[in-house]
Amino acid sequence: MGELTGKTALITGGARGFGRAVALLLAREGADIALADLGANPTPRPGYQPATMGDLARTSEEVRALGRRCIAIEANVTRSADCERMAKEAIGALGHVDILVANAGAATLNSAWKITEEEWDFVHDVNLKGVFLTTKYVIPHMIERRAGKIVITASRNGLRAERNYAHYNAAKAGAIQFAKSLALELGEYEINVNAVCPTQMSDKSGPRAHTVQLGKYWDQVVGHENATYEEFDLASGRDNLFERGGQPDFKEVAEGVLWLVSDRARLVTGLALPMDAGWIAKRGG
Repeated sequence: MGELTGKTALITGGARGFGRAVALLLAREGADIALADLGANPTPRPGYQPATMGDLARTSEEVRALGRRCIAIEANVTRSADCERMAKEAIGALGHVDILVANAGAATLNSAWKITEEEWDFVHDVNLKGVFLTTKYVIPHMIERRAGKIVITASRNGLRAERNYAHYNAAKAGAIQFAKSLALELGEYEINVNAVCPTQMSDKSGPRAHTVQLGKYWDQVVGHENATYEEFDLASGRDNLFERGGQPDFKEVAEGVLWLVSDRARLVTGLALPMDAGWIAKRGG
């Protein structure tokens, strides 16, 4: 029997990357899954590569191959109507939602004084407003049932700033404070709310995606232009206290989410959990 047998989970940004890893891990532990992602209607953003309907369909099939129920929901977390529909579809298909993982996120890279208003709004809309809207329409259902686990994907950058990410740092710090605020307000209903704060991570078995934004970040971490993924992976590892193997795998970081949504973490709420291989500690805490 898995730790989550009989449970259901709604995961945003679930089509690929960290969201996919969380979905597959929770499914392996017995949870039925509702996956939400952009699909056919991505938010336009130069240099940013959103998930596709194909990504959403593939991950859904992977979950079903584990013997779990899975529905795919096309939704943009920056739109209130989409988030309200997403909650209704997930509850309608699965019967209830025990676990909500507000994972959808996005970033751009730029000096603080060069960030455009469009960039600022894009990063905050996805990483902060999106968290607010994702939780807004699921929380009443959890309050009615007097039960639920909410995990917000924040970032190490919400706890310790990184250069050229001022807008992202601010949005992720806001997501952490929002999680703590929800924990305060939802405690009386026996609903746990926490944030997970990953370091830079990767899918070791997947393709090495490259976009304009990722390329700029690889160069920043490595220290020279036109850095390769292999150089970036090793340099990212050296940024952490646990250097061996480069970046942690998505699957390793997803274990933190599993713990937070399991009964083992029943007494844990209002926590921002670093899953950062010591990245924050290496910078003085």
